[in-house]
Amino acid sequence: MKKISDGDILHVYGGIGLGIDYSVRLSLHLKDPVDASILTEAVRNTEKRYPYLLLRLKKDDQNFFYEENPEPITIHKTDQKINLGSAETNYHQWAVCYKDDKLCLDISHGICDGTGMYMVLSTLLYYYCADRYGVTDHTGIRTLEDPILPDESIDPLDYMPDMDMSKIPAPSLPPAYSLVEDAGLTPGDPVVYDIIIPEKDFLPFTSANDASPGTMISILFSRAIDELFPDRDKPLTNSYIINARPMLGTLNTHHNCVNTVMFDYSDRVKAMPFDRQCTVHRGATFIQSDADRVKGVMAVSANRNRMVARMAPTVEAKKQAFAQMLNGGKRFFTYMVSYVGQWKLKALSPYITEFWTHVPNANNLLTEIAAINGNIFLSVHQNFKEDLVIRKFTELLERNHVEYKLKAPMANDIATLSEPE
Repeated sequence: MKKISDGDILHVYGGIGLGIDYSVRLSLHLKDPVDASILTEAVRNTEKRYPYLLLRLKKDDQNFFYEENPEPITIHKTDQKINLGSAETNYHQWAVCYKDDKLCLDISHGICDGTGMYMVLSTLLYYYCADRYGVTDHTGIRTLEDPILPDESIDPLDYMPDMDMSKIPAPSLPPAYSLVEDAGLTPGDPVVYDIIIPEKDFLPFTSANDASPGTMISILFSRAIDELFPDRDKPLTNSYIINARPMLGTLNTHHNCVNTVMFDYSDRVKAMPFDRQCTVHRGATFIQSDADRVKGVMAVSANRNRMVARMAPTVEAKKQAFAQMLNGGKRFFTYMVSYVGQWKLKALSPYITEFWTHVPNANNLLTEIAAINGNIFLSVHQNFKEDLVIRKFTELLERNHVEYKLKAPMANDIATLSEPE
């Protein structure tokens, strides 16, 4: 039996408690149709490299927990939704799908964050491209030739020192402006808009304004929302997700290890020239990414999760408590942006033509960013019916002479995630 770690527990109990499928689909288009036999062998090699991710989620009256799962990872000839944690996927927390030139990694957010998922994906792609195209360079990719390091499966939050939570003040952030509750947009089924932006247009634009791709996307969404809804009595706040591994010194872990940078698009920032707005956002990112600050925030998070788990004696109580935490957290930001970073594995890049990141729709507006092979791929997720925000965002791209291709909206295609019986 393996307990749910302190860094993963919110995603597991909170997602199930809210009835949200807390899974991610990394969806790639390759240069050629997928070869099923080569893919099968690549999956077999990948599952051998990550034995600590071969898990079945189970429960008793008190807890969810994992058990080792010796069954093979399943491969599905479809690009439709699948059901993780069920008989369909041998009760695993991840699986692989394909159709034509499309290859998808479906994986529970309860076992990996974005960086952890990229690690698994890179191994899978390496073994596939090695057989399909003769790729031999696996620099930066975990293969069966590499030892499995103990810290790959260690959650750093499990090792955060215990704190007296009664002495930690509750968060004092004011509620942020909500696109549904305050702007009056109509709640609807989760929808994803995929956008391709060529780097040849976008990177010069970001550089000229002292921005990174991630902070530029954040600023543009702030400006879009501000133009649409200028009269607000709550802050317009962005949550920008960053990788906390470098600050914690735990680069190899697969567990959820992220922190949040909060940025307010205040009247003072709004009055600044555009490039200064970008500078302020980048500055906030640098300041809030300070290693000591991040360590402190993560320590509080770990201790809060432990305290909630102790105070909730049953599975049902834990589901309810962590669901309230997960749902309550979104009150403090208007929208969210997440960017794992530029794809660094150059040997595999020529074989990938598109790279999309579809995630749980736990928030009203969330943008995932991927960058590979000369293009930036935005997946904009929303839980409201109107297309006002995405249209205003693309209008801002046009104003700044940034080329883009907006795909038709689609229902979110992430895997459903079964609760164990």
